Amino acid sequence: MGSSEQLIKFTLKLTLGIKEEIQKSRGDSLVQTLSRQLSVQNQGAESSRLHVIQRALDLLVAIHNAFVDSSLGIDIDYSKGNGRREDPVLEDTKRRRVIHGLLDLVSLEGIYPALSSGVGIPLEQRVMSALPTGVVARQPDPTSGNKAHDERLLRLIIDNLRPIICDKRSGIQSIILGRILVDILCATAELAFHSQYLSQDDINVYAKLFQTIIDGTPTPSLLPLLSTFIQKSSSAWFKTRIFSQLSQILLRRDGVFQTVIFIASQFAPALGQNVETSPSNGPPITVQAIMQTSRLLSSVPQTVPADDYFCNISPKLLALLDSDESGLQKTASYVIGSGILGKQSYGAPGAIGYRIFVKPIFDSLHGNPTGEVASWLKPFSLDGTLLNESSLDNLEGVILIDEPKLLLSLNRLSALVLLHPNPGLLKRLIQPVLLPLWALKCYAKEHQRSFWYDKVSTLLKTFFSVSTGIGRYKKLADHILWDGGNTWTYGPGQEGGISVRKRTDPGIQEQFNPMQLISLLDGRIDGILELLSSDPQSEELVGDMFLYVSQVWLLGPPEQPDHKQQEILRAGKDLQSTLQKLTSAKFTEKLLDKFKDSLSRHPDKILGIIEQLIRSGITSRVSQDEGKQKTASSRYLGNMVESGREDIEQDNPEESESLSAAFSLLSTILTSPDFSLSETLSPVVRRIKAQLGKLLPKLPRSLVQPATTASMLLEITLTSSLSAGEKSETVSSRISDLEIHRQVLEHLSSPLPPIKAEGLALLSRLITESSPVLDIPATLTLLLSLITNSNSESSSNDEFIYINVIKIIGMLASKHPRTVVKTLTERYADRGEEYTLDQRLRIGEALLRTVQELGGALVEDTAKLLGETMIAVAGRRGRKPFAKRVREEILENELKKRTGGGEEDILDHEAADLMQQIDEVMDSDTEDPARIAYSVNIVNAWAAGAASDLEPDDLRVRASAMSILASAIQTNIAGLGPSISSSSIDLAISTLNLERGQESAILRRAAVVLLLDLVKALDMARENGVNLGFGFSYIEHSPDSNGQRGHPNEGSIGNIPDMLRVLTFVESNETDPIVRGHIRVLIESLEAWLEKSLLWGVRSCEGVGEPRFELGDQLAGLDIHPHLDSSGAGQPLVGGPRIEEIE
Repeated sequence: MGSSEQLIKFTLKLTLGIKEEIQKSRGDSLVQTLSRQLSVQNQGAESSRLHVIQRALDLLVAIHNAFVDSSLGIDIDYSKGNGRREDPVLEDTKRRRVIHGLLDLVSLEGIYPALSSGVGIPLEQRVMSALPTGVVARQPDPTSGNKAHDERLLRLIIDNLRPIICDKRSGIQSIILGRILVDILCATAELAFHSQYLSQDDINVYAKLFQTIIDGTPTPSLLPLLSTFIQKSSSAWFKTRIFSQLSQILLRRDGVFQTVIFIASQFAPALGQNVETSPSNGPPITVQAIMQTSRLLSSVPQTVPADDYFCNISPKLLALLDSDESGLQKTASYVIGSGILGKQSYGAPGAIGYRIFVKPIFDSLHGNPTGEVASWLKPFSLDGTLLNESSLDNLEGVILIDEPKLLLSLNRLSALVLLHPNPGLLKRLIQPVLLPLWALKCYAKEHQRSFWYDKVSTLLKTFFSVSTGIGRYKKLADHILWDGGNTWTYGPGQEGGISVRKRTDPGIQEQFNPMQLISLLDGRIDGILELLSSDPQSEELVGDMFLYVSQVWLLGPPEQPDHKQQEILRAGKDLQSTLQKLTSAKFTEKLLDKFKDSLSRHPDKILGIIEQLIRSGITSRVSQDEGKQKTASSRYLGNMVESGREDIEQDNPEESESLSAAFSLLSTILTSPDFSLSETLSPVVRRIKAQLGKLLPKLPRSLVQPATTASMLLEITLTSSLSAGEKSETVSSRISDLEIHRQVLEHLSSPLPPIKAEGLALLSRLITESSPVLDIPATLTLLLSLITNSNSESSSNDEFIYINVIKIIGMLASKHPRTVVKTLTERYADRGEEYTLDQRLRIGEALLRTVQELGGALVEDTAKLLGETMIAVAGRRGRKPFAKRVREEILENELKKRTGGGEEDILDHEAADLMQQIDEVMDSDTEDPARIAYSVNIVNAWAAGAASDLEPDDLRVRASAMSILASAIQTNIAGLGPSISSSSIDLAISTLNLERGQESAILRRAAVVLLLDLVKALDMARENGVNLGFGFSYIEHSPDSNGQRGHPNEGSIGNIPDMLRVLTFVESNETDPIVRGHIRVLIESLEAWLEKSLLWGVRSCEGVGEPRFELGDQLAGLDIHPHLDSSGAGQPLVGGPRIEEIE
């Protein structure tokens, strides 16, 4: 073009000419129409196409040059005839429309016809064309399924567009890529990877161009594009290239974040579903999206080594884990915890995932500043780059792990183990750092660092609530004063928190005085007892712990190898042993004081302690006789602390006090009305009796009387009748179930998902074992509260917990079907309007799971109750006056807002509408507001229910009830019986025939599926030889029979000719394509039933000879037989005209 003015005028004139020419020559293709404008219509179809496409490309190149060439000033007079200049925004819209029209021409008439079969996106799913009205582009139908591509045409297009796309100057590149990026990628891929005639040099050029376009496309635009290619394209070679590019997206700077956002959008909650969004308005990420993201991010591409891959994505995952957005944080936690650390090849010690995500946390908490800590224990941005850290003084190397690193390590550990229920990962990550966390908690409490104390306490309480066994408490008791390793300890942080420092303190002898030691010891024992009291297994563990610490106090610590010798604190060997005995003595005292009731309910533990004391007395007496007595007692330890002496002779009165307490405690237990000798306690009592007999001759006079009394009580207990003991054994066999049930209640009341998951697992075990300790109504109420709790912080919003609760309700129903079904149906019907839509739908999911679990057990009253309730809810019998009042109030408020605004509000709305229209013209990818409004109206119509009812129920609940009824019919139609089946047919037919509104499409879909499932269930029963006693009738009723002829339609739940007549009418008037398609399938199924009925009649005659097609016992269409009674005696059932032979 000579100038930009001529260029614009030409394109506008061309557009007007095309419109006029289209009106003149309707029916011709766009290429034929344009070829007449270019005077090339007589050169053949292919030649005309090349000329038209070439002309469009020349115009695009010229327009691009006009934009980028500074010598061509855009100084065109756009004025109208009236001399006024147009709005620049509108003028720019015209330019953009012209360019879009040229690009659509190149795409629809150039690229699409030249592509191979199965490459790209189907034409009907492309964005709306900007070609003139009257032009309809159609993808040409290939003559074969393996159509070859047109390399000549593709090269022409790509060679002309490549200089524009690769031009570094700003022109129309963004418009081209924004409009036909899909087409350019497909065309370039054809030339680069599927060429048949190009040279290798040309192929390399196009391959480089393909990669350049991919690399230059922003990730948010590229992800949905490649995903669409994978879903829509069918060409194998093309999919392979796309898969290769898709696997590389995660390696981009924003690849991980954009992938998470994209998958979240693909698994977004359904329209109208109640979704709890976070305060920061992050993306609503469902559990399906989280699990899909985990599978994708934990799969290493084949072309990238695993170490390189995880080194690339790990900083981005850590940035998500450190973010304030709960959805992103939870997603990263699941990806790391389950996707990476859950795999042996990546999460085992020494593997790449372990070195990146676990080892830095472990090393920092152990005061070990390793390379992993320096590399990975840092804050990262979402693109994987390091964030700026403030420089802190390490006090000349005194601080090993500074405060920000220690806090970051603690936050990451909390996110990994607390944000999703994974008890195995929790134990795996907390157990190795149990002592450092214990020391950190104690330091935070002793130095009033409440923030740190709360964070570490949550971790420890969660760990102790999920893990089992007494070993974890023994470990803390053995290291109760532990405050760090040999070279490090905790100290003040640079910002008022806590840091890990080099150990510079002297030995314990110089650091602590006795009074400080006692005070410190009291606080730490209280800390262990706090963990023990919050443990759901505390009832059992208290006795075991009491037995252990008393044994250490009286008999000393158990023998252990030298390298595993217990260290209660850094101290000398003698002082270490003394401190252990002192700690055990105080521990025993506090346990007795705080857990009296628990210890009294477990006499076996108390008897074990008494046995230890008596055995210790025997050992002491034997050693005294040999002149080697040297024991420790609580009074001796107290004197030691006060005076500081290390070796004090123990006198006999102190030992006598211990034995006196043991005899008194033994007598109290044996005379208690609640004590009974069971098979478990009998061996312990016998051992105590034997040991006491050995000790009696060696006791001083002051202890002989209480020892004798205890011995007599032991004798009486052992010689008494065992009937009470046998009775007690039956009761004690349920103690473990009671303990588990108590743990379940405590676990399920916790706000932490891992603890809740552990509680659900324990409850599942009780249900499986049919434990008698379960109160079925109360347990079901508890489970329903977990999925219907409206609190935003409750587990009803955690889909991990929610899905498991649904499964357990199904298990409970398999054991107690009537109770569960009755409770669920009552709450699902919600006659008192106590639940929201989302809560009712969740109860419906539980009901559906219950039906699936019951299977053949869905019979009699249970099946009848379920069927009648579902029919009542699915029909139009539900009345919801409160919901109607709420809707009316909302509509009234909206009406007031619309009519209450003044002229200024009207102007504001008009201005906003105008700006929205301009934005839509500028950006063709903007979502259509009309479509959004349509969707909102549909959801509102669902909530409003049937318009003809006074107080209707929500259409979504009614559709859900039909789906549950269909599942029940398919599961066990024999159990539901003919009454429910017949009512189901009436319900479905009435719904299809009467509820014709557009908003009722979901109801009609559910109704036709209900009929299909019923036909399928009846057919399956018939094919399997099951005699249901009812089915379809296929003989049309006579209008004048008045229902008196029972033989042909006996046991009928529906008449096929009547149903076909209604369904044919409904199909002809149905507007929903899905419903129409299902009705067509249903009609064909019913017609097939009629054909099969003839074969069933033949099959019934096989027992009496060869199958025969014979005449029936009456003429078709004529009923001349009188209606006889059941006895066949010839007596008519009713009076009426009768033919008699007379003389």
